[in-house]
Amino acid sequence: MEEDLTTTLTLVGVFGFLAIVLMALRLFMRKYRNQDFILSDYLTMLCVVFILARSALTTVVLLWGNNNMERPASELTDAEIYRRTVGSKMTLANRAVYNTYLWIQKGVVLLLCERILTGLPRPEMIVKGYWIVLIGSLVAVMGTTFGECRPSQLYWQVLPDPGDCVKANIQLVTLVALNITTDAMLILLPMPWLIRVRRPWMKRLQYIGLFSVGLLLIAIAIVRLPYYSSSTAQVNRNTWGSVEEFFAAFVANVPTLFTLRKDPNKQKDEPSYVSDSTSRGRGRFTPNQFQDSILVTTNVQLETVNDETRRGRSRNGSRFETSEEDLIRAQNTLGDKS
Repeated sequence: MEEDLTTTLTLVGVFGFLAIVLMALRLFMRKYRNQDFILSDYLTMLCVVFILARSALTTVVLLWGNNNMERPASELTDAEIYRRTVGSKMTLANRAVYNTYLWIQKGVVLLLCERILTGLPRPEMIVKGYWIVLIGSLVAVMGTTFGECRPSQLYWQVLPDPGDCVKANIQLVTLVALNITTDAMLILLPMPWLIRVRRPWMKRLQYIGLFSVGLLLIAIAIVRLPYYSSSTAQVNRNTWGSVEEFFAAFVANVPTLFTLRKDPNKQKDEPSYVSDSTSRGRGRFTPNQFQDSILVTTNVQLETVNDETRRGRSRNGSRFETSEEDLIRAQNTLGDKS
């Protein structure tokens, strides 16, 4: 038991540190490329705070215990009962912090997809629906986190035994199910447009691979299901939670780090994204604005606008009057939404 506890504490520290390093690198590269912070960067900063909070809460829970460890607990001193009571309350707080952290990272991914697909009518409507699903799923997870035990003091009751509700099996199954569902949705969201992007197939596969790393989170979430041996044990839950914590940061930040790896002012292999007429019409776009949008936005949007222009010509038998305006809008919607 002591060996498992030491291992778990080590993993909590290691994976928490790696996640913070990854997010700090993202923030550093944003400034290094002389770009302003955007909403997803501020959410990343918030995630760093949540990781520090979770690490602190997890450490206390593992060292002091809670009412779901070493049951039945019939012979406990007053000091042990006090520590387990405090640990149980921190366990509940820890679950709330952890749930919020995971969903904020999902929000970071969705913001990236939103910037990439900005200006395309159909994806914009889909993204709005995704936000509703994301918020609704977080509410559902929080509902099971705080509603599985009734009355609520059972969450931190040590003696008499509070019953099976403190195992939080319903909460874990709800978390895993909605975690898998939302991760799968985020993976699928940009895929149709990543496949259509007018780039060489190797480049398309590179983009697809970047947005498919979320499959790692799905695999980890499945392992956490209670049907797997001992997955509801407190030590085991914290171990897998730390692994998932890091990979959530990995999935949310690697695509942005990929776009920040080169100086946009020195890239020679990218096409020109703003024409002379576009620059005169709207001079706000600079290489420092949301470079992650350059992944697919321009290529897909120009293709979409051209398709719409051709359809407009065939329907009306004349030149589509607003095609130039739509083209300029498509070329310049590279990050206005965050």
